[in-house]
Amino acid sequence: MAGDVELDRRALVLAAGAVPLLASGVASAAPQPQNKKTSINIQRLAWAGVKLELDDTALFIDATAPNAGAGAPGPALTSSAKRRFALVTHHHGDHCDPVALKPVLGEQGYLVTHDEVVRYIDNRIVNVQPVRFHEPVFFSRGSAVFVARCVPASDGLGSPQVSWIVEGGGKRIIHCGDTLWHGGWWDIARAYGPFDLAFLPINGFRQIEGRFTDSGQVMSMTPEQAASAAKVLGARLVVPIHYGAPKSPDYIEEPGALDRFVKATAAAAILRIMRPGDTFTL
Repeated sequence: MAGDVELDRRALVLAAGAVPLLASGVASAAPQPQNKKTSINIQRLAWAGVKLELDDTALFIDATAPNAGAGAPGPALTSSAKRRFALVTHHHGDHCDPVALKPVLGEQGYLVTHDEVVRYIDNRIVNVQPVRFHEPVFFSRGSAVFVARCVPASDGLGSPQVSWIVEGGGKRIIHCGDTLWHGGWWDIARAYGPFDLAFLPINGFRQIEGRFTDSGQVMSMTPEQAASAAKVLGARLVVPIHYGAPKSPDYIEEPGALDRFVKATAAAAILRIMRPGDTFTL
């Protein structure tokens, strides 16, 4: 839509102004060796998925195959990185796609998720590694280009779900799947914040299927709740995810989610709008 072009221009200008902020963070990851790159290449994938690449390592989060039936189907799951791994916030099919990840991860790569989520994933398709809350996971185990930790989240359908914190190249990123608003934001912010980048769901969906009848209550964060989460987390740069699904009587999104999120984050964080397939360097 025409407004998106203007939003992208504004986002690019604002993102340029974020550089001094990113360089002056209070909390930062361990220094990187001099011969290593420190800029993370980031690509937004379909729906809630993202790909992070640094040096010879690629890390996929909530990556799913392109969906031709979606409004923005997203790019193919590929990477030229030597080492490739995946994180999953929860097992729902729009966040966890082991079949699509299998050829990407190969024999040496593996998928990591919380130990309560592992039992929902068929480890005959991909190698799956369970972890506990706050347990550091190194990608790869030898190089530790990225280190990730899962932290508590809340699922609107009652399934186990986490958010992922990833550190690499002196940057700290949080990916929040499709979590509801919850009371753990302050603990996460105190333990790991502030964040250089936050991927936050914004569509406040309601899903009507099987035993899930429409209670009128949202099953993920609304645009305004996501903006509040960004503020609590101390996110310097925010990318909205998990919005823009095709209209369906069984899956209802909050109206005007993106416009509302732009308005709600105006005073709290710098916003960058990424469409599936878009890339930038952090």
